[in-house]
Amino acid sequence: MIHTIRICLGVLCLFMGVVGALLPVLQGWIFFALAGAFFFPRHRWVHGALVRVEQRVPRVVALLRRYGIGDTANS
Repeated sequence: MIHTIRICLGVLCLFMGVVGALLPVLQGWIFFALAGAFFFPRHRWVHGALVRVEQRVPRVVALLRRYGIGDTANS
């Protein structure tokens, strides 16, 4: 179930990234980065990014880790 949610969120973020690349209102790179985090949750880049932003937004990082994103223990 969590895998399906992660894939759906990844596709949504990828779509928003494409829209953000075409429209000057949205920042597309943020959505591309989120899509990468959803599609490749155990990559060392995702883990390092979450460690860097954990001080600023600990609730968001805790939510992402609850869904298995940024967890390198299982790889």
